[in-house]
Amino acid sequence: MNRKLVLLSVIIVSCSLLAGCGEKAKDVSQTITVEQETTNAATTKESEAKTSTKEPEDSSNTDESKTKDELNTKEETKAKDDSITMSIYTEAPNKNSSIKIQYPIFSDNDALNAKIYEKVQSFAKIDTSLFPGDANLNVDYQSEVTLKNDKVVSIIFWGPSYIDDAAYPSNDLITLNIDLLSMKELTLKDLYTTNADFTAVFFKKAFFPENPITSYDKKSFPEMLKLQSPEYQTVDPFSNADNISVYLKPDGIVLSMPATHATGSDHFEAQLNYSDIQPFYLLKQNYWEDK
Repeated sequence: MNRKLVLLSVIIVSCSLLAGCGEKAKDVSQTITVEQETTNAATTKESEAKTSTKEPEDSSNTDESKTKDELNTKEETKAKDDSITMSIYTEAPNKNSSIKIQYPIFSDNDALNAKIYEKVQSFAKIDTSLFPGDANLNVDYQSEVTLKNDKVVSIIFWGPSYIDDAAYPSNDLITLNIDLLSMKELTLKDLYTTNADFTAVFFKKAFFPENPITSYDKKSFPEMLKLQSPEYQTVDPFSNADNISVYLKPDGIVLSMPATHATGSDHFEAQLNYSDIQPFYLLKQNYWEDK
């Protein structure tokens, strides 16, 4: 009897142990399954994240491609001006003065360079008939080549200048047009007849010159043009062509004249289309045509 009880007790304990092991095995199995699911989910999200980042990478590659195209365009534009470099003239007439004049140098034309340099030197001189030789002269000009072809080069210089004994500083614009065959400097009188009919066309057809803009803005142009008319001027600005400077551009000619003091600017520029004033043109060849 006692042996039967002992045996029964052993069997019950063994079953309990087996049941416990089964539950633990089940828990381990569930734990492994959850960990696998978690790992799979993380892998899926990582894969999705990698996939989702591909589009921005492609987009950035496209932007990079565009940037390279834009850079190439800039380089090509720059290459077109490879024959021109800009230099700065700084030789002052005395120790009291400060000179800074930007000017172009052409790699293929020494005679033209000499002509330009001579003009630049004239900007840095003091008129000793008006001021003492040791006067404080300050000049700060920038420049631009507005037209260059096989016939002509047109250049403008503009910026402030000041001499200490003058009443006030001035904002200047100076033009230089050179016939490349004769190396002669060209003026308005060499190019056009500026009679009453020319004047009428000017006030009817003139428009604001851009590229470059040298002083006032486009908004103020109509009023400034009106102030140049006989209604406001005691002297017709075209009565003396020497008072008008010109420079050439591919799309038209710009006339520069002294501005009315009330405008707050020292010079006034207005552009005309070549076709509008062709009847007044004096020469057989059109300087602005590159042929």
